[in-house]
Amino acid sequence: MFKRVRLLAATSTLLVFGSANAELPELAATGSGDTGHATSVVTPRTSVSPHAQLTRFLLQPVDDPNRFRGYRIAILAADGVDGFDLQVPRDFLVERGATVHIIVPRPFKALQSTGSGPMLTPKTSIAVLEPSGEQRTASFDRFVDQVEPDDYDAVYLPGYLASSSDLAEPRNMAFLREAARTGKSIFAAGNSALLLVNAGLLDQKQAIGDAAQSSSPASSTLSVVDDPLVSDGNIYAARDAFDMPILMDRLAAALLERPAYGK
Repeated sequence: MFKRVRLLAATSTLLVFGSANAELPELAATGSGDTGHATSVVTPRTSVSPHAQLTRFLLQPVDDPNRFRGYRIAILAADGVDGFDLQVPRDFLVERGATVHIIVPRPFKALQSTGSGPMLTPKTSIAVLEPSGEQRTASFDRFVDQVEPDDYDAVYLPGYLASSSDLAEPRNMAFLREAARTGKSIFAAGNSALLLVNAGLLDQKQAIGDAAQSSSPASSTLSVVDDPLVSDGNIYAARDAFDMPILMDRLAAALLERPAYGK
């Protein structure tokens, strides 16, 4: 029964992406500058179609439910997050024993409310947009000001379908800068890579970003190429949903290269 549910989910997902793939962010970018700062990850060419690779990834069995036991991953999210980019990596990691926290920016008004001021409804969920156009909500685990990068082994940024997002909130940017400073591996899907550019974590001439769709000043300096996965030190970014298997393989490898958090 479980496998059948996954098959239906995978089929539905691929139908959506197959019909709307042209609208997905094309984010993998690395320049041909002389610094050599950004390095494109070489992916072996294969005759297997992206659809088939993604289907195989979605339906793969969990061979070892303890593979990532002890590892902790922060998913940095906000309203307007892509539901596929949020849920699929979370399930992939949790099913293999990892502790995954979805962390979000605290609403500004909630931070400012003190004393006997107006009662504010506490934020308990975030708005999620599916590639099909449907909207839903998802729970989260922590506000970003309640955690530190050292609490985690890696940080993952899902892509966004909303026209704007609170992901660039100053506390989020500070969290990412500290994560990079302490050598944490950071993974970005879709247009979330531009947040890393705006945080000053990537060489803007060789960075990863959606130069075509973003109005960010930083995006005007990007040189876009068509690689499924690119890296800049400990930072990795993939273009879209079809590159999720490659991004998760790299995330898994980065986790297993080091002892788990607290060990």
